[in-house]
Order: sequence, then C-alpha cells, then structure tokens
Amino acid sequence: MMGNGSYEEAAKAIQKSIDLSPSPTNATLWDAKASSLALAASLSGNHSEYNESLKAQDKAIELDPKNSTLLVHKGFLIANLADVFGHQNENIYEDAVKEFDKAILLDPQNKDAWNWKGMVLDSRLNRYDKALTAYDKAIEIGGTNASDNVLLSNAWMAKGGALVKLGRYNESFDAFNKSIKLNPQNAATVWYQKGVALNAAGRYNDAAKAYDKVVEMSEDKGINAALAYEGKGAALFKIGKDDDAVIAYDRAIELFPLEASGPTWYKKSIALKALGRTLEADAAFEKAKKLGYEG
Repeated sequence: MMGNGSYEEAAKAIQKSIDLSPSPTNATLWDAKASSLALAASLSGNHSEYNESLKAQDKAIELDPKNSTLLVHKGFLIANLADVFGHQNENIYEDAVKEFDKAILLDPQNKDAWNWKGMVLDSRLNRYDKALTAYDKAIEIGGTNASDNVLLSNAWMAKGGALVKLGRYNESFDAFNKSIKLNPQNAATVWYQKGVALNAAGRYNDAAKAYDKVVEMSEDKGINAALAYEGKGAALFKIGKDDDAVIAYDRAIELFPLEASGPTWYKKSIALKALGRTLEADAAFEKAKKLGYEG
C-alpha cells in the first residue's frame, strides 16, 4: 500500500514532468497531480495539501475547459475534502453537485457525472428521490463494455440502497438483482446490501441466504464475511433459530477485529438468553459492555 509520502513523491514527479514538458499546458498531467495530492492529503490530514490539489484540478480545467471528466474529478475532490476533513456544512457537498452539473452540461451522456451526482445527493445530502433520478439517468445512458458494466452495476446497487432508505424494498430487490447480473464476480457488497434490505422487509430466510452468498464470495473471510455472519445471526434469531443465530454470531466474532465486535457480543447475549443459557448470556453481555457496547 502506498503511504502519504509516496503520493507526495508522485505529485512532485508529475510537477517535474510538467516543468520539463515542451508543452507544460498538459491538462492530463495537472489532473494526475491533483489526484496524487488529494490522496496524500487524505492520509496526512494536511488541509493545505488538499487545497493545492484543488488548485491543480482548476489548472487542468483551465487548460481543457471542454473536458467534462475533469469537472467530474473536481466534484469528487470537493466531496472527498468534506468527507476527509469532517466538514458538516452541506454547502460543500452542494459545490460538488455543481461541478457534476457543469460536467453534465458539457456532456449529458457522461455516466460518471450522473452516477457521482447521485451518490453525493444520496449519501451526503440525503436527497434520495433526486439521487434516484441521477442513477436512472446513468442507467439509461447505458453501455456495453466491461467498464460500463462495472459503472452500471454500481449505479444499480446505489439505486437499490436509495430505494431501501425510502422503504421501497421490492423495487430495491430488483435493483440489486440487476447489479449482481451486470458484475457477478464482484457482487459481495451487493449481496450484503440485499441481505440488509431483506432483513428490513421481514424476509428473514431470504436474508440469511443473501448473507451466505457474501460469505461464499469473501475469499479472505475478513470484515465483509464477519458483517454477513452478524446479519445472518439477526435474521435467524427473528425466525426462532436461536442456536443457529449463536453459531453465526460466533463466526462473526471470530472474524471481527476485537474493537468492532461489541454489538455482536450483545446480540449473542440476547440469543443465548432466549435459549435459557443465562450464565453464557451474562458473560456475553459483560464482554459487549467491556467493548463499549450496552445496546
């Protein structure tokens, strides 16, 4: 994994290329410099470095003002700036949306612009209906190559997530299924989101099966599998399969980093209590409490 210093070095190397280039007005190099500086800033927390990344992105746009992709990149940088530095001012996210809108004005067929606009409206501004409109536009534009399929799969997944937030579960299942069909080899996250939606809709058996798919697809059996086991445990508990729920929670605890497993220990204590295994339930509750979670 590249560290902060590596990204800073990359930015310096790109600047050297700009300085030595017979045509220092290369927008692609300024765009690359902006990306490297932003990555370094996200690791270091250096706000001035992030400001420099935005200046580099503005330079790229100045040099190639008709390139909608550069505006998409600027919108992403602005949204990421707010995420990394904890800005709660929604005006910053509005600024990101404005950049995506500028990109769309230049190129209404830019799927990335529509998709990113949807994501900021959805997960940052909680404007789910407007986000759905943006996702639908990306999906409508479509595409047939492998990279198109990845983007469209992400758009369908994001649409499914927005539909869940609006309580439109049946529509979300259709969106998740379309996402999975477009990119089946990398669908663990989609299966997880579908499991959450099925749980929320009270379809607990189906939810447990969706979580099993996540585990099956998580080769490293890391945090994704742990979250899936926890979700499966919750689904099994809802249908009275308390023994199986405890087994699922135990698998989650095995895979969870210790500091993240407090809620799982708590849920395990509830399932053990339902089984009449009071001493074990009390011990699990104490473990959750020690990890900072009391329900």
